[in-house]
Amino acid sequence: DKVEDNVKSFCQYRSSKTAPEKSNILDWWSLDAFRQNICDLALYLIWAQDHTVAQQGILGINLGKNKHSTDETADYEKGIAQLGPYADYLVVNISSPNTPGLRALQKREPIRRLLKAAIRARDNISPLMRVDGIRGGNVDGRDIPLFVKIAPDISSEEMEDIAAAVIEIGVDGMVISNTSNQRPSGLLSKASGEEGGLSGAPIKDMSTECIRKMYHLTNGEIPIIGVGGVGSGHDAYEKLKAGASLVQIYSMLVYEGPGLVSRVRRELAEIMLENGQRKVEDIIGIDHEEIYWRRREDRSRNERTQEKIIVDE
Repeated sequence: DKVEDNVKSFCQYRSSKTAPEKSNILDWWSLDAFRQNICDLALYLIWAQDHTVAQQGILGINLGKNKHSTDETADYEKGIAQLGPYADYLVVNISSPNTPGLRALQKREPIRRLLKAAIRARDNISPLMRVDGIRGGNVDGRDIPLFVKIAPDISSEEMEDIAAAVIEIGVDGMVISNTSNQRPSGLLSKASGEEGGLSGAPIKDMSTECIRKMYHLTNGEIPIIGVGGVGSGHDAYEKLKAGASLVQIYSMLVYEGPGLVSRVRRELAEIMLENGQRKVEDIIGIDHEEIYWRRREDRSRNERTQEKIIVDE
């Protein structure tokens, strides 16, 4: 019971306001909440393992530095060590607008240093530490994909620094994007002038453009989870065309609930059929003609190789 109470307390740290547009959220949540309750969250995951059957879903764990930390690298290392054994994938969040100094980690040397440390911490998760009762079943720390989550409103120079770092260091993917500090014109909420991260429809185009630029800078080699303003199949389609391999929904779930996922999938399938596309792979990165056709040719070549191997066997 104490563990459950502590986890409820953890969840109550999150503070946000919905907007009259019913399409965006202003979020004040600080990553301090994560650091202060990391042990309680780990205990809860252990408790859940003993009280549930193996789950079919995917558990991603988003990690950030403490608001008042003097050693941000140690914060991420501790988070990975304590929560990594429960994760299907890990996200190194360097873009929360509510944690002072966090976005400075998006520059070349800080991000290189941090990602190297994060990968070492991930690789140090031994098979004996893995918890398989509440997750998919990876049995080695090296099997846990590690993503980096970036802001939608970073400069071109920061994008180039991040792209160079993720390619050099071998990060498994990127989450694009987090919430934004910017306030586009046309917001109706009285809270629109307050501090916090803006999510939802107002940042949809900003997020999609960031995906498009990062896909180009990484030559389509780094998988991208597209986030930001997804509320329809068309929104998801635009994210995939820009270069996302997967799409995440956040704000619109608050307004429409889980049924939104089925609607987005249905609408996306309809758009694909109208355009003669049968697989998601046929959409990813289509906005980048040269990269798209090169990757498609590589995929076809690999499929032919696999077919030959099967025939030979």
